[in-house]
Amino acid sequence: MHKIKVHYAGSRGWLIFWAFIFFPVALVLLITKAEFELDTKVYITQYGGSVGWLCFWTIIMFPIALLLMALNGVSIIIKSSLPHA
Repeated sequence: MHKIKVHYAGSRGWLIFWAFIFFPVALVLLITKAEFELDTKVYITQYGGSVGWLCFWTIIMFPIALLLMALNGVSIIIKSSLPHA
C-alpha cells in the first residue's frame, strides 16, 4: 500500500475556498506550489507564471489555463526523502 502526503506551500485558506466554490481553481493552485511525498521520493511542483492570471483563465475557460501552464512551464523537482548517511 502506498501513502501520498501532500503539502501546499501557498495559502491554504484560498485553496479551501476554491475547493468549495470551483474545484478546478483549487486543483490548479495545488499544482503551482505543492509537494507530494510518495514512498521515498518527494515531488515538488512549481509554476513560473502569474498565478492570478492562471486562476482567472481557469474560471473563464479551463483549457486556456492548461495552455498557460504548458507555455510558462510547470517544473517538477524530484528529491529523495531518505536521510543521508
